[in-house]
Amino acid sequence: MGEALTLDPVADTKRLHNDDFVIAYSFQADGTLLTDQITAAKTAWTWKSYALADARARRSLETDKSLPENVREAFLSSGDQCQISYEDGWLYGELPDLQHEHYGDPRELGYFRFAFSKDLFISGRRHPLQSVDDVRQSILRGKIRPTSPIALFNAIFRRFLDLLKAEITQLSETVDSIEDHIVGEKWQGERERLVPVRRQIVVFHRYLTAATSLFRHIDHADRRALPEDLDDLIEGLSIRSATLHAEGEQLQQRARLLQDELLAKLTDQSNRFLYVLSVMTAVLLPTNVITGLFGMNTEGLPLAGNIHGFTIIALIALVTSAFVYLIVRKMGGSGR
Repeated sequence: MGEALTLDPVADTKRLHNDDFVIAYSFQADGTLLTDQITAAKTAWTWKSYALADARARRSLETDKSLPENVREAFLSSGDQCQISYEDGWLYGELPDLQHEHYGDPRELGYFRFAFSKDLFISGRRHPLQSVDDVRQSILRGKIRPTSPIALFNAIFRRFLDLLKAEITQLSETVDSIEDHIVGEKWQGERERLVPVRRQIVVFHRYLTAATSLFRHIDHADRRALPEDLDDLIEGLSIRSATLHAEGEQLQQRARLLQDELLAKLTDQSNRFLYVLSVMTAVLLPTNVITGLFGMNTEGLPLAGNIHGFTIIALIALVTSAFVYLIVRKMGGSGR
């Protein structure tokens, strides 16, 4: 399954490759990673990780008759959706994970397919995933020693929840900054900041809702069939997911309220602009009528031969506009 463990995780990863499309690790009962084929007899359990984007990995899964048919179908299904099931001693399904920061957008979610029994853990992904790789690197460096497939599953999903909590905390800080500006007088331009933040919150909240519902469902539906240690794990992950889900829901409500308040400010600003425009239109309307009448190139216009005709007409226009302005202002004041 591997060779001597060095201080270079990249070198270790290459040595532990069985093929280009699958990585296999063997562990002792105490969680120690076996790094020599000579000690393979001490193997307590094994982890196999498949790159499902590779056709050879899919063929390998198709021909692996040691896996239950339902597990193979779950791994080879074309669609991506959150699901988790327990059958014949296997817990298997598909859960969200963040894409790896070096190979994609770390705020975009991917899907982590998994299945494990007492002595085998298999995982698969179409894109590099952050939580899985973080746990793998920690195992290679000796920071994590999973004693069983259950412990590995716990470490991977808890790492995902930790990363998601960090993202939600960062989004919360951004929402705090936007809220300070909206409450103050520097709210212009905050809509451009709020829209992508709210979109990210909605995405995280949607997947947390799915994961929390799945854990609750399997905990209630299969409680009697689950082994005690697996039942405790599912219950713990369900509680932690529910807690993070509640935080995401509160943040989503805050973002929605801020968007409503921002829209109210934009509406109020638009109404003020429309009011000013309406006043200007009303004030200038008499002037336009007067200048239009006296601007006609016809005979018989009053004051056409008067040397002070322009001044008189201008005064009439100004007085009329002032009178209309006073009327509009009085109407606006009584309306408020």
